[in-house]
Amino acid sequence: MDRTLLPAVIGLIAIVSLSFYEGYAMKDRWGNAGAEAQQLGERFARVPLSIGAWEGEDLPVDEVVRKTAGAVNYVSRKYTNVNTDRSVVLWLIVGHSRDITRHTPNICYPSSGFRQAGSQLRHNIDLSNGKPAVFYTAKFEKEDALSRNIERVFWTFNHPAENQWEAPEQGARWRYGLSKSLYKLYLTSTVLGRDEETIGDNVAVEFAELMLPAIDAALFPTNTDATTELGAEIGAEIGAELGTASDAAIEN
Repeated sequence: MDRTLLPAVIGLIAIVSLSFYEGYAMKDRWGNAGAEAQQLGERFARVPLSIGAWEGEDLPVDEVVRKTAGAVNYVSRKYTNVNTDRSVVLWLIVGHSRDITRHTPNICYPSSGFRQAGSQLRHNIDLSNGKPAVFYTAKFEKEDALSRNIERVFWTFNHPAENQWEAPEQGARWRYGLSKSLYKLYLTSTVLGRDEETIGDNVAVEFAELMLPAIDAALFPTNTDATTELGAEIGAEIGAELGTASDAAIEN
């Protein structure tokens, strides 16, 4: 072979190899993108509108917001405790991991005029069903001449093949790779003062302890042939794309 042609041949091989990878590893872009997430999203109808002393009210979602979040399906709802009048806003979505992991509160809130107050932490919540759930959490505040609004946001991810709410220490993009479907959950509450109670005393934690087992029951039904079949399909197609979760200590 003429050595002058060698760089061109190597370049052609590289282009073909990358094209093959794109077509194989991200084949849903060429096929029926979002079909798996849409199927999983149908389970959102089972998320309870009321639970315990908490009454829910569905909130409208702008189409631009939905697309920006990568939400194939969603639940957008404000839950109010009828005994205390405290509220928690729930935002539960499902979509392709490349979209779901891209938009997080530390990116979205500043674009809405908020600034992050303090560090982003990881917080473990022990649920009544015996399963732990790990959240990222941070406070965001917006202040003008008339008012100051401080919100605490908790957010976490769950892969449909694993049924585990996680805040990966190495980052969600590395953890979930190119998974075709991924759940993300936000819980947002208003902080009553600049000097807030400890994270564990936040009203959203109280709500999560009650609501998350109900969400798990809705998203991960058991003892049905359809669930078994879907779980096997998800595990076969995208289980290999998952990384391993870090065993590092959780910062409370």
